[in-house]
Amino acid sequence: MNRKYFYSIAVAFCFFSADAQNLLESKKTFSNTEQTTLKLKTDALDNRISDQSNGIIQMAAAKDWMKAPNSYIFEPSQLNDGIYIPVKKAYAMWGGYEFLGYSSIPNGSITADVLWEDNHGLIKSDMDYALEILGSGENAKIKVPINKSKEGNAVVVFRVNGEIFWSWHIWVTDDPTNGSTYKSYTNVRREKSDGTLEVIPDAEWQWMDRNLGALSNSLTAGDWNKNQGLLYQWGRKDPIPSLVDRGNDFYEVSGSIGRVRHRQAKNFDNAQNFDNLRQFVPVSNASVDNNIKLSVKNPLSLIYVNKDDNSGPAYYNNNANLMINWFGKTATLPDSRLTELNLWSDNSKGKIVTNYNFHSANAPYRNKSSFDPCPNGWRIPSMLVSNLASNSYVDDIRIDYSPFGVRTALGKNSFEANRYHIIKPNDNNVSAFMTGFKLYPNIGFDLSNAGGFDMGVFPGTGGIAINAQGGQYTDQHHVGLWTATMVRHFDVTPAVGSRLLYMIPDKGQTDIPDSGNPTIKGRYWYTPTASVKTSDANGCRCIKDPLYALNNYDFPTEYITSNSEYTVGLDNPNTYQVVKAAVASIVEIPVSKAFSVQSQLLNNPDVLSASNFNDLKVNVLWATNANLINTVNVINPSPGSLADLANSKIVVNVNPNQSGNAVVTLHNGSITNPVYWSWHIWVTDTAIETNVYATETPNATATNYVNYVPKGDVLKTEFMDRNLGAIDAFPSVANPLTPTAEEYAKIKASTGLQYQWGRKDPIPSFQYTDRSSYDIFLGNANSNGAIAYTTLNATSYNNMSGNYIVPYNTYTNTSNANILANDKVNDKVAKVLSYSVKNPLVYMIPSSFAPRNNAIPNYTNGTDWLLDEPNVANDRWGRGGKKSPFDPCPEGWRIPDLTGVAIISNKDFGMSPWYKKDKNVTASYNLVTDYLGVQVKNSGNASVGFVFNNTADAMGNYPNAGSRGFRSVMAGQTPVGTYTMNNFQYPGVWTAAMNSNYIGRPINILFDAASITDRFIAFHDNNDPYFGMNCRCVKVNYNQDGLEEGPIPAIPVTPGAAMKASNVFSKSEISEKVKENKIVLFPNPVKDVLYIKATENKEYHYQIYNASGQLVKSGKFENTQTSVSSLVQGVYLVRINNSEALVKIIKK
Repeated sequence: MNRKYFYSIAVAFCFFSADAQNLLESKKTFSNTEQTTLKLKTDALDNRISDQSNGIIQMAAAKDWMKAPNSYIFEPSQLNDGIYIPVKKAYAMWGGYEFLGYSSIPNGSITADVLWEDNHGLIKSDMDYALEILGSGENAKIKVPINKSKEGNAVVVFRVNGEIFWSWHIWVTDDPTNGSTYKSYTNVRREKSDGTLEVIPDAEWQWMDRNLGALSNSLTAGDWNKNQGLLYQWGRKDPIPSLVDRGNDFYEVSGSIGRVRHRQAKNFDNAQNFDNLRQFVPVSNASVDNNIKLSVKNPLSLIYVNKDDNSGPAYYNNNANLMINWFGKTATLPDSRLTELNLWSDNSKGKIVTNYNFHSANAPYRNKSSFDPCPNGWRIPSMLVSNLASNSYVDDIRIDYSPFGVRTALGKNSFEANRYHIIKPNDNNVSAFMTGFKLYPNIGFDLSNAGGFDMGVFPGTGGIAINAQGGQYTDQHHVGLWTATMVRHFDVTPAVGSRLLYMIPDKGQTDIPDSGNPTIKGRYWYTPTASVKTSDANGCRCIKDPLYALNNYDFPTEYITSNSEYTVGLDNPNTYQVVKAAVASIVEIPVSKAFSVQSQLLNNPDVLSASNFNDLKVNVLWATNANLINTVNVINPSPGSLADLANSKIVVNVNPNQSGNAVVTLHNGSITNPVYWSWHIWVTDTAIETNVYATETPNATATNYVNYVPKGDVLKTEFMDRNLGAIDAFPSVANPLTPTAEEYAKIKASTGLQYQWGRKDPIPSFQYTDRSSYDIFLGNANSNGAIAYTTLNATSYNNMSGNYIVPYNTYTNTSNANILANDKVNDKVAKVLSYSVKNPLVYMIPSSFAPRNNAIPNYTNGTDWLLDEPNVANDRWGRGGKKSPFDPCPEGWRIPDLTGVAIISNKDFGMSPWYKKDKNVTASYNLVTDYLGVQVKNSGNASVGFVFNNTADAMGNYPNAGSRGFRSVMAGQTPVGTYTMNNFQYPGVWTAAMNSNYIGRPINILFDAASITDRFIAFHDNNDPYFGMNCRCVKVNYNQDGLEEGPIPAIPVTPGAAMKASNVFSKSEISEKVKENKIVLFPNPVKDVLYIKATENKEYHYQIYNASGQLVKSGKFENTQTSVSSLVQGVYLVRINNSEALVKIIKK
């Protein structure tokens, strides 16, 4: 396994290079039509509406259905089950819009379906993705039921005789509407329907807190891996999925269009390449009439205008800076005035003015466009003028005329000439309006205190430009957010670009932002008035529409009434851990999770019928210690209603002075009936402790670049001190070649259990680290809860003809999961997951294997236990988001995640929680000389574990517990013989991630325990998901909004004892930890400023928790004080540094 490999993906470099500053070229000797307007490295989209009528037949006082929304927000936490979409907008647009021909939708068979969804099963559709239509003709409504246990995006289409006539974006996420209230220009105005102008009141101005289509508003927490949002060609209503997440995870969209993947996916079985959907229109046919219709009927297709010989993009006069817009040309407007098409309702309606920088020149907001992609009550923000430059071709448009601008009246040329657009490493000698800019290298920007204002948080969006990076999606780190404004010159130069916010946090570039800090490098730009081609695909950030209520185009969402949805306990843990005690212990497990998962994730809504929970039973499926559990019972076994299920609990009575592992199962009627759910009971000899490992310390000078290091990422992780299922931690032995008897006992107890990647239930290995064997005991609980056991040994379990090692073709046949050829992906997943839930002790193995890629072995697909294809449900263990319902860790813990999963040549630094500074994560290093670890061996010179107790690499200690099913996937090794063998040469620990490029191989850390190698890999992906390996849980931390933090640290990582403590307590921990200590906080109660008095003279970091145990504020005491004015009234607990002491405070 000693290897190093690289594979090409589409995310290597930011395509805005030196010529991509969007600055105007000098006039020189070009004719007007050859005038170079922009230096473009990315595309831009702009929208313009034609004069007065905007190409629309003006209706009377009745509500104008042409302004009905093109997208809908659905918050899954609400009581409703979905939405209804009126199709009247489709009829209004085809009958009333100039460039749809003022035509009508033909008579015929009307249908609706899910064209695509980016989370399988997000929309509850029929087998062929069909949706129900209620009513007929223009009064019909599409019923869109939504799976409330999921989040994501979908596009629903309305068809007549199979042809698409309109489409709508469904955005399923938590509430995105509580964003910044920042105004770049304080006196921005609106035009009411009676023609009067007025300043928009501050109370009516607001931004969304995230990009359109994003599932998170955070750079580091929540669904941080899906915070980019969707992409849009300028002026189009329909979103384009990037098909690559923030951390370079590849995903597909699926629906009636089929299954669609990124061109760099390394598996296209039963799927198509997104590029094949693109529409290239010959320039001779590229009229606005044709291309607008084409866009409506092809919502997932990028549209480009090509030369007639199809040799590439078409340009005006072959000028590469004047690419013809995706919407083409029209006889009604000269090319220089295409801005007046006004597709996204620019304030200026695409018309330029002479004194454009005068206060009087700022144009007001007008009615929302019919093609605006934002939901009802929201819209794309506009520039205040549509001028591109002065009469001398200098872009001197005011920065504060951009909705994304800082508050300065400087023109773009002066702003950039003074290098204000370059974000400095710190605020030393920085102009006031540019202070407080924070960026996370290669991730995004936090402008919540920019120039003293909260401008919002801006994750990278990435983008697609047909003439950059081969025309594929790239550069997730750069921010590109459209405005509604397409720009033009004063002359007859064709209009081809639109304004957008463009920001770069690219640490990979060699720029030196501050000559005073020459070792700090990267391209860190803020350009709020950038201009790029309309054909490019970039992100959107909506603002509250200041006119929809005033001007009578409010279209409130109509919801589907709730019908017995059940989600109680969905996020409850699957493992319950207690410490062995001298007296009996009781473990209580709410049963509600079983019913939430069955009904929401396993396609079993019938489980919510009263007859299916009228006689709940519990059993001990198996235990490692027959004396561990005394009795198991169900409290409230016959709940009177669905709501009463919350009062039903499994009670596990643990005997005194016993430790070990067990799995308990829930049934109805009899313990021989199918398993509803199972839970792991983990009784340890010693209390679980933790160790915090920071991969390196960031540059303290670069305070504006959060956790800046020259290479890779900084990660800080609080690891559990043992593997999941280990009843003790692996000790730091005095002599690694001759452990003492006491040490040896702990080593044996540290073995833990094995897990197939993505499964919640443990698999016993039947062997300890010292290679000795153990049996497990199969339970049979009687009506009183007493358990009788029979023994199951390794020989019986490992019988390939027995009941415990089951191949895919068996567990998916008609007698088991019943996978059918025409099942949708989400249905197949639910069926196999349901089988795994019913059979927690079964080791699920493939029947056939992905073929080796002989040309490029790195592209060999993983072979999964879930489906006979790779990369499906790659978030089974919560990759890139909150802890998964299938995560096997106890409450407050989860499977560790990575910051990224793509390996780029000599850029594979950081990424893994086990990364060591300057060591390529994918390389195999010597455990002793490179990682400063020690391999511990028994008297027979066999490896039993690994110790990392050097302060520089304090990653914890790890047993050699072996691995089941291990083989080299890339070498095409046969699996024969591996299913029944515990491979002690290659033990590993899983992460929550699969690798990139839709390959479908999960990532772990791997030890090579061979005596002549003794190696360690921090990022190893030569695995199949069906392998059985150990898990090492990490602490779950929360941010001030109650969101789970991901692997990217939200605050600067500091060295030594002053490192920030863990960010989460359970409620029980909170009650136990309030005690006397030497740290005094005063005054108490406190109103504004909290002071600290302590006995030691050192730095003090703090974390403030609310009564629920969630972190609400963190930071450092500066000059012995900190402000707590932002806290609401109540009782809080403050934790200082790594102390176990907590101080209770009361906020007045």
